[in-house]
Order: sequence, then C-alpha cells, then structure tokens
Amino acid sequence: MKEFLNAYPIRACEFVEENGVVTVLYKKEKLTIVEKLFFKKSASKPHKIDLDDVGSFIWKLCDGKKNIEQIIENTKEEFGDRVEPAKERVELFINQMNKTKLINLYKK
Repeated sequence: MKEFLNAYPIRACEFVEENGVVTVLYKKEKLTIVEKLFFKKSASKPHKIDLDDVGSFIWKLCDGKKNIEQIIENTKEEFGDRVEPAKERVELFINQMNKTKLINLYKK
C-alpha cells in the first residue's frame, strides 16, 4: 500500500479544460468487429469523459511531479471536508484511470 502511495501518476491521453472542468479525450485501443465495419468514422474519433471539479483537480495534478500521497494532501487542502474520505476517493479515482490506461503510474 505504501508503494502505491509513492507512485507518480502521469496522464496518458489528451484533455481539454474549460472553466476549470476537464474533459478527457481518448481512443479505444481495440474496436469490435461491428465498430470496424459499421462505425469506422465515429470509432476513430476520440471518446470523451467529463470530470467533475474534484476529478478535474486530481487529473491536473497527475503530471508526474507529485506522488499519490501528495495528491491526496493537495486535494484535502483544496476541498476540505467535501472530499472526505479523501484518501479513498483519490485512490479510487487514480486506480480507475490507471485500469483504463488513461494514466500510468511510475516509481521514482
């Protein structure tokens, strides 16, 4: 667990930010046969995930400069009680983004 908290997340796809809110843009790695045959044009366009203000804040910190423990502390400072339990929320967000390959985790 301590090893996870010392990992440095870095974004693995593009994003756009508007009014402080982030939209993550990504392309599916594997297309289904139906997508390849019938939705070739739309399948090649990036998919979008709109993040809320907390997710956007965490996403912007995933630049490889802060480890997960530091991101948790920054998130607590920014949102206070609103984000509690901060440790669990940040870990869940980063785990989900890592599983879907939208961020990568590195050790320094």
